[in-house]
Amino acid sequence: MQWLKIGAVASALVFSPYTLADFIGAKGEAGVWRTDYSGDMGSASADDLGFNQEDGQYARLYVEHPVPLIPNARVSYADISSRKSWELAGAEAGVATINLTHVDVTAYYELLDNWVHLDAGLSLRHYDGEISVAAGNLGNLLGLDSGWGELVNHSMTLDDALPMGYVLAAAELPFTGWSAGVEINYTEFNDYTISDNTFKVRYLFDAVVDLGFEAGYRQLNFTLDKGFGVDLNLSGPFAGFAFHF
Repeated sequence: MQWLKIGAVASALVFSPYTLADFIGAKGEAGVWRTDYSGDMGSASADDLGFNQEDGQYARLYVEHPVPLIPNARVSYADISSRKSWELAGAEAGVATINLTHVDVTAYYELLDNWVHLDAGLSLRHYDGEISVAAGNLGNLLGLDSGWGELVNHSMTLDDALPMGYVLAAAELPFTGWSAGVEINYTEFNDYTISDNTFKVRYLFDAVVDLGFEAGYRQLNFTLDKGFGVDLNLSGPFAGFAFHF
């Protein structure tokens, strides 16, 4: 019976919320990305099709632990979607869609974890969207001289999972709550070439659960060499809330 009592007490200590808080850490952020679109969709440019600045949402969650060899985990979501349409004689004459919404699932290791942080790992990014251009007499409508005067109907559905390299380097300004970092995601897989880079600064208030804000700049270069061909650049500032415990 004595052993049972000791085992019960030990189990309660191991699985208590305080012990779990010391054993497993979590951090995350969520906010809005103001995106400036540029590049080409087939023979037409994103600017000519009416894409300019759009707002999209993002969220990321990290779960970390001190167990050697087992990687930490990150789940990231980005809503990147925009639709442009044109009217001719009061009727819709064309529509273009860019939807690069995606989810990243990442396994990574902390190579450095003090005032300087260095993480590296592998992500699996799944795109769930489409890129399409459909318009009649698009050349006259937009004033293009690139052979787009006839009926255009191009569409690609994006439903692919892509492996990507992941690196995060960050540094804290000790005793201030401020930190700054750079995140790099990259792949050349099948017909895709993607470079997705983020620079951000963050401030967290010291509490039981550290809460604060972040701001930065993200640049996504997306090239797809299939279908009618896509070479897009999306970049702009973002801001949101952050937490860490």
